[in-house]
Amino acid sequence: MAALTPTAKMQFFKADGTPLVGGRLHTYIAGTTTDQATYTDSSGGTPNQNPVILDSRGEANIWLGGSTYKFMLADANDVEIWTVDNISAPTSGVSPALSGNVTIDTNSSSPALKITQTGTGYALRVQDSADPDSTATVIDNTGKLGVGTVSPSELVDISGGNLAFTAAAGTLYAKITPGASVTDIAADGARALSLSTNGNARVNITSGGLVGIGKTPSAGVELDVLGDIAASVSVKTDTISELTSAAGVTIDGVLLKDSLIGGQYRPITSATAQTPSATTTALFGSIPSWVKRITLILSEISISATGNTIYAQIGTSAGFDASGYTGSAVSAAATTLANTGVTQFHLVMPSTAFTTATWAISGHVVFTNITGNTWVGSSNIFGTASATSWCIATSSKTLSGALTQIKLESGANFDAGSVNIFYE
Repeated sequence: MAALTPTAKMQFFKADGTPLVGGRLHTYIAGTTTDQATYTDSSGGTPNQNPVILDSRGEANIWLGGSTYKFMLADANDVEIWTVDNISAPTSGVSPALSGNVTIDTNSSSPALKITQTGTGYALRVQDSADPDSTATVIDNTGKLGVGTVSPSELVDISGGNLAFTAAAGTLYAKITPGASVTDIAADGARALSLSTNGNARVNITSGGLVGIGKTPSAGVELDVLGDIAASVSVKTDTISELTSAAGVTIDGVLLKDSLIGGQYRPITSATAQTPSATTTALFGSIPSWVKRITLILSEISISATGNTIYAQIGTSAGFDASGYTGSAVSAAATTLANTGVTQFHLVMPSTAFTTATWAISGHVVFTNITGNTWVGSSNIFGTASATSWCIATSSKTLSGALTQIKLESGANFDAGSVNIFYE
């Protein structure tokens, strides 16, 4: 595109039209009387004297810098002729200062604005009232964008603030295509990363590489999750020894490699131990529906009256089933008992019931889900008052629904000992 040639050499005249020989041109910072230099040529390397003295033709070489000027023209005796403020250079060699609103409008297929920087300066600099502004937004001569910094070290370098995206509708996403290798999300490798939605941190990655989902990861925990993981996790190994010999993953204090049964991990969970006293029942409820095995543990359990026994019952959310238990038991005295159709699972047979109020029992009772709602129980109980006092019992019971509770019960009040359950 062609352009009108600018004035190559400035020339001034007197009122009678003759050259203003020896005239004086004062150049100031716009709006002030503070001197501001002009230059002898386009390089801007040699400033003119200020005021500029006009030659025998009333001319002078006057090249402007990138700032805005005020000119005051005087005669050879320095008597003011005129003053003009807010003058800037309308040339391609310098950056003119524009005021007001500037609109670039085009319907061309070419760029509406094209900036070519072949020197060492910025291609673009946007700053506030401070000049120079050290926190300006710049594009340097290599194309690096600096936001809040005039020395961008990366292709996009943001300093002193946050980068926020607002999407009114649709999907907002970022596509990252790594090069040969990506070693760190932060250039200095010392920053953390936090991903948030609705103002809440969802994923936190520390500078040391620890990952927290829904929380800040605890010290030393490589993957720390708040809440449940409702997903299928696949572990691929060439041999089972690779899994069993590995360090494993600890969940709820249990090694995952030691708790894989049928491809599913379920932790062994302890209820709260009870020390029943002045009551006939120790009840454990809220057992999860996925439980397949329950271990009832008795330690030094005794009751307050002679001639009674201790038994267990299992139940659903509707209550305990008090019929249909089948099985048998045998005691140290070789006494056997058939449990067909009875109301409970015997731990101590009636024939070996407590004979003194100080007699106590300890042992384990294991209930295992064999299929559906059918459970099989087995017990090994011994009396602490005598090495020959023991009872072994088995039983089977099909519930009307999913097992949710279990209880230990006696014909008289418990007065000592503790009881607990573990389920898995």
